[in-house]
Amino acid sequence: MASWSLTARIALFAFCLLLLPSVGCAISVQPTSGIHPERIFLDPTPLYIWNVPLNTVILGLLAITFPIALFILIQILFSLSAWLQLGHKRVTCRNILDNENRNAVCTCIWKNPGTSMRNLSQMLGMNIGTLRYHVGILCRMGRVTAEQNSGGMRYYVGVGTCSDLEKILAGYLNEHPKIRIINLVLQHPGIARKDIASRLIISGPNVTWHMRSLIREGIVKSERDGRNVRYYLCPDVKEHIMAQKS
Repeated sequence: MASWSLTARIALFAFCLLLLPSVGCAISVQPTSGIHPERIFLDPTPLYIWNVPLNTVILGLLAITFPIALFILIQILFSLSAWLQLGHKRVTCRNILDNENRNAVCTCIWKNPGTSMRNLSQMLGMNIGTLRYHVGILCRMGRVTAEQNSGGMRYYVGVGTCSDLEKILAGYLNEHPKIRIINLVLQHPGIARKDIASRLIISGPNVTWHMRSLIREGIVKSERDGRNVRYYLCPDVKEHIMAQKS
């Protein structure tokens, strides 16, 4: 059926191409008289479009546009018949995960809460365009929620399955400098900025920049000790991390 359809399209297209030259290939034959009948005398009077009969103009326009319009109409009919034969499956809450790619996206987000679009693309080996399409459907159907934080857009499975603290920490799992700082402060409560910089081999201003974000999110608290600033994890954050590791 598919091969016949392709052959019919090619034949129709070739037929339309053959019709087009016939429009401009007409030869005007005029009766001649006189001594030299082989000579063609040109009429010096110009012929304007408004001097041509209306029916002749209409026929000329139809001869030009009809093959193209017929070809477009047949293309539409072929596309419509294919759409009716293949069918259009409406996405519902029951069949939303029937699609293999969409199911893989949802599973990956469930296993990696707070992941980003770029990380999803790398983990699944899926291009960004396809990934955005499936994530958009999952978000519209309520299977996935998207939240904006300092690191960009993060995705989670379900609504109300994660607390605010869990969402923040899950988002930091994809930000290696911040999660390294959190683990270091967990292991060494009261650590100073210069010690963090030397242990993680990053600059002091870079440590300060990350700490501002962590303090603003309620992950880390700071205490001044003379000329130094000491950093500690907030109690609820420490309890949550210890519970996850146990």
